[in-house]
Amino acid sequence: MIRTLHGWRRLVMASALSASAAASAQGLPAPLFLPELVLPRQTVEASPYPIELKSGPPRAPISEFKYEFKGQLKSLDQYLSEAKVRAFLVLKDGKIVHEYNRFPYTRRSLHQSWSIGKQVLSALVGVAIAEGAIRSVDDRMDAYDPSLAVNGFAGVTFKQALQMSSGIGYDEEADRFKLFMDVITDYYTLGQSGKDLSEKTYDVGLQASFAPGSRYQYASINSQAIGRALEKAVGMPYQAYLQSRLWQRMATPDDAKVLVDRKKNAFTLCCLYATTRSYAMFGLLYARGGLLHGQQLLPAEWVRRSTRLDGDPGNWSNVPRDGNELGLYGFGYHWWTLAGERGDFSALGVFGQAIHVLPRQDVVIVRMSGDFDTPGAHAEENVIMGRALADHLSAP
Repeated sequence: MIRTLHGWRRLVMASALSASAAASAQGLPAPLFLPELVLPRQTVEASPYPIELKSGPPRAPISEFKYEFKGQLKSLDQYLSEAKVRAFLVLKDGKIVHEYNRFPYTRRSLHQSWSIGKQVLSALVGVAIAEGAIRSVDDRMDAYDPSLAVNGFAGVTFKQALQMSSGIGYDEEADRFKLFMDVITDYYTLGQSGKDLSEKTYDVGLQASFAPGSRYQYASINSQAIGRALEKAVGMPYQAYLQSRLWQRMATPDDAKVLVDRKKNAFTLCCLYATTRSYAMFGLLYARGGLLHGQQLLPAEWVRRSTRLDGDPGNWSNVPRDGNELGLYGFGYHWWTLAGERGDFSALGVFGQAIHVLPRQDVVIVRMSGDFDTPGAHAEENVIMGRALADHLSAP
């Protein structure tokens, strides 16, 4: 009887805390909504044999760098200030040529990836295909996870979900917010209310709103479905696969963290926490076609296909997003392709997170920001600035 009363008391307290957390989170301004304060994280351990990125002087001094955007000549310092950059790191030829951390951030700070986590997920799908755990990117996801057949994900392929063309009916802003709130409520009520990530992904209310593959529509629930199918294919939790197949193989010296729900299901739509040097190492892996530290960690063909437009259902070259006035952004396999002949591409997260990869010049630019005022305000400027910086660093 005492145990029963204690259990009910805990449940009531948890329910009150959940309601309070949800209400406060909903009322908070964007810069203060930190899911790691209300949900647990699991550690992704660094390599036991780490390789540190080396520093080297740039061929052309960064202090002399200027770029032009919308008719205005700007310095890097001006960009860092206007875009509210917290940390900024530049690799040229695999070496750190510039590193900036705004107080109180340091080189050891773990930065929330937001949707850069989607590009990491894409890499792991490539690994699973290379290992034979997934036969093809054109396979149906529900062939690996039959639970996905109960809703609009029935018959959807990995490729369609990676390209954000699954057809699933999803309001990105409203439904993503509700996903977080349901998972937080589930966590604090011990499953008595709300939903965990599996329940959100397998929800029968998720129905198709258009034919899969016919057009692009950004929906983060696609990333959760990919994550579930990937886990079934490889036979281990996402965070374990990330640690063993990517993080430790990259030989990054820094641990990372992954946000999880009450049942330790990983957020694969977002919410990796890592250092700028780890993000730079990930960018370098892609800049060099999947080759890092002398090992082919990803198939070169997967890197190429992931970061290019693959087919043209619904005109991938006209992908709508905030801050795309110049039409620079398209979409590949969860990677943002970039217009023009440079062959560069970006990993992007809300509030100004970016890894700009310029393979032909062997340049990787990592930006971690708190750019909350206008969504996407500096997204295209980041591309223009990054391309100009790569040219500056590559000048004879």
